[in-house]
Amino acid sequence: MSNYLEDLKDKVSGVVVTSADEGYDTARTSWNLFIDQRPDVVVVAESEADVAAAISYANDAAVPVTVQATGHGQPKTCAGGVLINTSKLNSVKIDPVSKTAVIGAGVRWKEVIEAAYPYGLAPISGSSPNVGVVGYTIGGGYGITSRKHGLAIDNVRDFRIVLPNGQVTLASSDENPDLFFAVLGGGGSYGVVTEMTIYLHGHSEVFGGSVMFDASRASEIYIAYAEWTSGLPDEVSSAIHIMNFPPAPFIPEFLRGRSMVIVIACVCGQMEHAEEWLKPMRLMEGAELDSFHKMPYTESGAIFQDPVDPLPANGRGVLLHDFTAETAAAFLDAIGPIPASPNLMIQLRHLGGAITGNSDPRVCIMRNRKAKYLAYLLGVPMPGNPPESMAAHAENVFKRIEPWVLSRGPLNWLGEGAVEPSSIRSVFSEEEYTRIKTVKESIDPLNRFSNAGLGIIDK
Repeated sequence: MSNYLEDLKDKVSGVVVTSADEGYDTARTSWNLFIDQRPDVVVVAESEADVAAAISYANDAAVPVTVQATGHGQPKTCAGGVLINTSKLNSVKIDPVSKTAVIGAGVRWKEVIEAAYPYGLAPISGSSPNVGVVGYTIGGGYGITSRKHGLAIDNVRDFRIVLPNGQVTLASSDENPDLFFAVLGGGGSYGVVTEMTIYLHGHSEVFGGSVMFDASRASEIYIAYAEWTSGLPDEVSSAIHIMNFPPAPFIPEFLRGRSMVIVIACVCGQMEHAEEWLKPMRLMEGAELDSFHKMPYTESGAIFQDPVDPLPANGRGVLLHDFTAETAAAFLDAIGPIPASPNLMIQLRHLGGAITGNSDPRVCIMRNRKAKYLAYLLGVPMPGNPPESMAAHAENVFKRIEPWVLSRGPLNWLGEGAVEPSSIRSVFSEEEYTRIKTVKESIDPLNRFSNAGLGIIDK
């Protein structure tokens, strides 16, 4: 392998490090510190040619390939092989005429948002602007304006990908349509997407924020939320969280040690109706800390206030075909006493709208578009609260609400580090799975990309 490694270093313009080298820990570390990547070699690519060279090295050395840009939501931790870090492929080009953005593999949403904003345009980005665009998109891309504009995968024009044989190809609905279908919603086990062209939308402002309630009112608030979301227009995307705030000095004093129910929403489009649409939840008795206001899309990260700094996190999610008062009762009963929950955050997101209505047969996960809600439980491992307790708690919740569960997933919400093959398989319908498995077998017969998506199934 040493000869292969020296050859790789000669071919790569970026950085190549092993565990014996300075910079190895920085290059291998994910945003999610629960994911302890331990590759034999890390290639911090600075070009598409570097990516191709890293894949050729993996083929010569007969080792697996793992890919990460930011390290959010890695489904499996690598042990050995080569890790391709794409964070340096961070170019963004906006075309205001065609309303498109050409983005590199390492770009984060905040960079696209900031580049598009001067033109009055915005992408279908998620709740966190610090998440990588490519990983977020190929796992589905459930954004904060998706009820109006569809999933991120519905807004991809084309992408460039380095295949497992080292060849570079373009995929779109017209060129390599099966590969286009498989990657968009099927994840990253088909190669390395080095560049992607996405469509942007003509809104530069949104009306968003949150309102909090003490968790003692959870039953009342969840039932109200279920009723409220059943009649919302597509312009409103929302979520409801249960959050246990630690008694830490960095938490605002009035929230320290408290358990809260938080209703979050983002309104795009007809913002003159935003106040009226949000009124039913904002005016409920017990409302605290109402932060709703109009904001430029460059500040959209303030709506959900997802953490920016790396931390260890362990989560898992399911898609629901409905969420009613009956579902709410079963959900809260399964959670148990909220302050005692081993999961720090319990989230329910409202789907539907354009996610269902504008379904695109060119991309994968068609069955999952029937889902009306997404439930996700997230915990932070610490002494006295190991990942096993968080996982057991989540599984108990999912079991109790099983009559309303459509499937696990989507891929971006399956979890981190230890996703089961059965969970990945359940994301896809039989027809979808057959089609994407055929693509996988044709372009990666040796399963070099075995640490993501379909690769985890096809061991």
